[in-house]
Amino acid sequence: MEITYQQEILAPIDVVFSFLNDDEKMKLWMEGLESIEYPKGKDLDNPEGTEFIHTLREGGQLQQYAGSVTQYQAPTLIAVELHNSAFRINVTYELTAIGRKTQLDYHCEMIFASLFHRFMGFLFGWFTNRILKSQMKNLRLLSEQEAVRRPTLEE
Repeated sequence: MEITYQQEILAPIDVVFSFLNDDEKMKLWMEGLESIEYPKGKDLDNPEGTEFIHTLREGGQLQQYAGSVTQYQAPTLIAVELHNSAFRINVTYELTAIGRKTQLDYHCEMIFASLFHRFMGFLFGWFTNRILKSQMKNLRLLSEQEAVRRPTLEE
């Protein structure tokens, strides 16, 4: 199953990228994200290959997803792979600067572990899309709010 989403954000690319790259800022827009752990540490100079564990609250239950950064080019690209026993997800966030605005292109590919999980993914696809749209709206609003509060170079 593939999901794509595109939106324009009225904020500079570095502001939007900070919300994708900073663990504390991610918690602000990614609904249910409780924590991010780095079992082998976090390499700030070379994030590609960094392994992490996302703990999310879903339906009142805590779920953990192992993952790794598969591509990283600041401030234009972050791609990660997340997985659990039911599925593997490859997510790509590509950013393009358009003056003081940023275009976000989101791509997600879900690979299910079994026919049962694929069927359940199909049944709950509407819910997955609703969560994505809500998260992207939160990301846009937070980025735009920070851009308004941020002084320009002329100031």
